[in-house]
Amino acid sequence: MTGRFCWQGVPIAVAMSIAAATAHAACPPATVDGAVVSKGELVLAYRPVANADKGAKPDRIPMAQHFALEVQLCEKGAASTARLHKADASMPEHKHGMNYRPVITSLGAGHFRVEGMMFHMAGRWELTFEVHAGKETVRLTHDVQVE
Repeated sequence: MTGRFCWQGVPIAVAMSIAAATAHAACPPATVDGAVVSKGELVLAYRPVANADKGAKPDRIPMAQHFALEVQLCEKGAASTARLHKADASMPEHKHGMNYRPVITSLGAGHFRVEGMMFHMAGRWELTFEVHAGKETVRLTHDVQVE
Protein backbone atom coordinates (compact mmCIF):
# COMPACT_ATOMS: atom_id res chain seq x y z
CA MET A 1 0.00 0.00 0.00
CA THR A 2 1.81 3.08 -1.16
CA GLY A 3 0.83 6.46 0.23
CA ARG A 4 -1.75 5.07 2.65
CA PHE A 5 -1.43 4.27 6.32
CA CYS A 6 -3.00 1.06 7.52
CA TRP A 7 -3.72 0.48 11.23
CA GLN A 8 -3.58 -3.27 10.75
CA GLY A 9 -0.39 -4.58 12.28
CA VAL A 10 0.21 -1.51 14.47
CA PRO A 11 0.69 -2.66 18.07
CA ILE A 12 -2.28 -1.72 20.23
CA ALA A 13 -0.07 0.00 22.81
CA VAL A 14 1.25 2.35 20.12
CA ALA A 15 -2.26 3.17 18.92
CA MET A 16 -3.44 3.72 22.50
CA SER A 17 -0.49 5.97 23.33
CA ILE A 18 -1.20 8.10 20.25
CA ALA A 19 -4.82 8.43 21.38
CA ALA A 20 -3.79 9.23 24.95
CA ALA A 21 -1.21 11.77 23.83
CA THR A 22 -3.79 13.69 21.84
CA ALA A 23 -6.36 13.41 24.64
CA HIS A 24 -3.98 14.84 27.26
CA ALA A 25 -1.62 17.08 25.38
CA ALA A 26 -0.81 19.79 27.91
CA CYS A 27 1.37 19.47 30.99
CA PRO A 28 0.27 20.50 33.50
CA PRO A 29 -3.23 19.44 32.54
CA ALA A 30 -6.21 21.76 33.00
CA THR A 31 -9.60 20.79 34.36
CA VAL A 32 -10.88 20.67 30.77
CA ASP A 33 -8.59 17.62 30.40
CA GLY A 34 -10.53 15.84 33.18
CA ALA A 35 -10.36 15.87 36.96
CA VAL A 36 -7.03 17.23 38.21
CA VAL A 37 -5.46 16.24 41.53
CA SER A 38 -2.06 17.40 42.77
CA LYS A 39 0.37 16.90 45.61
CA GLY A 40 3.54 18.94 45.69
CA GLU A 41 4.84 19.20 42.13
CA LEU A 42 3.08 16.03 40.99
CA VAL A 43 -0.11 16.62 39.01
CA LEU A 44 -2.46 13.80 38.00
CA ALA A 45 -5.34 14.22 35.56
CA TYR A 46 -7.85 11.47 34.87
CA ARG A 47 -10.96 11.07 32.78
CA PRO A 48 -13.31 8.15 32.34
CA VAL A 49 -13.95 6.37 29.05
CA ALA A 50 -16.28 3.50 28.30
CA ASN A 51 -14.46 0.14 28.16
CA ALA A 52 -16.56 -1.18 25.29
CA ASP A 53 -15.38 1.55 22.91
CA LYS A 54 -11.73 2.43 23.48
CA GLY A 55 -12.15 5.53 21.31
CA ALA A 56 -15.16 6.78 23.24
CA LYS A 57 -15.20 10.38 24.37
CA PRO A 58 -14.74 11.04 28.08
CA ASP A 59 -17.94 10.77 29.97
CA ARG A 60 -19.29 10.64 33.49
CA ILE A 61 -18.42 7.59 35.52
CA PRO A 62 -21.32 5.18 35.04
CA MET A 63 -22.93 3.17 37.82
CA ALA A 64 -22.82 -0.64 37.61
CA GLN A 65 -20.94 -0.60 34.27
CA HIS A 66 -17.28 -1.21 33.54
CA PHE A 67 -15.27 1.81 32.53
CA ALA A 68 -11.65 2.76 32.05
CA LEU A 69 -9.65 5.80 33.10
CA GLU A 70 -7.11 7.68 31.02
CA VAL A 71 -4.50 9.05 33.42
CA GLN A 72 -1.75 11.59 32.83
CA LEU A 73 1.08 12.41 35.26
CA CYS A 74 3.02 15.68 35.12
CA GLU A 75 5.81 17.14 37.25
CA LYS A 76 7.26 20.63 37.04
CA GLY A 77 5.15 21.40 33.94
CA ALA A 78 6.37 18.40 31.91
CA ALA A 79 5.43 14.76 31.44
CA SER A 80 6.39 12.83 34.56
CA THR A 81 8.70 9.85 34.77
CA ALA A 82 6.72 8.68 37.80
CA ARG A 83 4.80 5.42 37.51
CA LEU A 84 1.14 4.87 38.29
CA HIS A 85 1.40 1.84 40.55
CA LYS A 86 -2.17 1.40 41.77
CA ALA A 87 -5.67 2.74 41.15
CA ASP A 88 -8.57 1.81 43.40
CA ALA A 89 -11.82 3.18 44.77
CA SER A 90 -13.84 2.82 47.94
CA MET A 91 -17.04 4.07 49.55
CA PRO A 92 -15.91 5.45 52.93
CA GLU A 93 -19.46 5.72 54.32
CA HIS A 94 -20.17 2.07 53.48
CA LYS A 95 -16.70 0.82 54.43
CA HIS A 96 -16.18 -1.20 51.22
CA GLY A 97 -14.40 -0.91 47.92
CA MET A 98 -14.91 -2.11 44.38
CA ASN A 99 -15.61 -5.73 43.55
CA TYR A 100 -12.97 -5.62 40.79
CA ARG A 101 -9.20 -5.20 40.66
CA PRO A 102 -8.22 -2.76 37.89
CA VAL A 103 -5.32 -3.31 35.51
CA ILE A 104 -2.92 -0.47 34.69
CA THR A 105 -1.18 -0.19 31.32
CA SER A 106 1.62 2.31 30.73
CA LEU A 107 1.23 4.16 27.44
CA GLY A 108 4.52 6.06 27.81
CA ALA A 109 5.34 9.73 28.45
CA GLY A 110 3.40 9.86 31.72
CA HIS A 111 0.19 8.41 30.25
CA PHE A 112 -1.62 5.36 31.62
CA ARG A 113 -4.85 3.48 31.04
CA VAL A 114 -6.67 1.90 33.98
CA GLU A 115 -9.16 -0.79 32.91
CA GLY A 116 -11.62 -2.88 34.86
CA MET A 117 -13.14 -0.17 37.04
CA MET A 118 -16.75 -0.51 38.21
CA PHE A 119 -18.71 1.40 40.81
CA HIS A 120 -21.52 -1.02 41.60
CA MET A 121 -23.71 1.39 43.58
CA ALA A 122 -24.64 5.07 43.71
CA GLY A 123 -23.09 7.41 46.24
CA ARG A 124 -19.74 9.00 47.11
CA TRP A 125 -16.71 7.07 45.93
CA GLU A 126 -13.12 7.96 46.75
CA LEU A 127 -10.68 7.28 43.92
CA THR A 128 -7.16 6.54 45.13
CA PHE A 129 -4.06 6.68 42.94
CA GLU A 130 -0.69 5.41 44.18
CA VAL A 131 2.24 6.84 42.25
CA HIS A 132 5.89 5.79 42.52
CA ALA A 133 8.09 8.82 41.94
CA GLY A 134 11.70 7.75 42.40
CA LYS A 135 12.01 6.27 45.90
CA GLU A 136 8.86 8.04 47.09
CA THR A 137 5.28 6.76 46.95
CA VAL A 138 2.67 9.49 46.58
CA ARG A 139 -1.00 8.83 47.29
CA LEU A 140 -3.57 11.06 45.58
CA THR A 141 -7.31 10.88 46.24
CA HIS A 142 -10.37 12.40 44.61
CA ASP A 143 -14.06 12.17 45.54
CA VAL A 144 -16.58 11.23 42.87
CA GLN A 145 -20.37 11.28 43.23
CA VAL A 146 -22.00 8.49 41.22
CA GLU A 147 -25.73 8.55 40.50
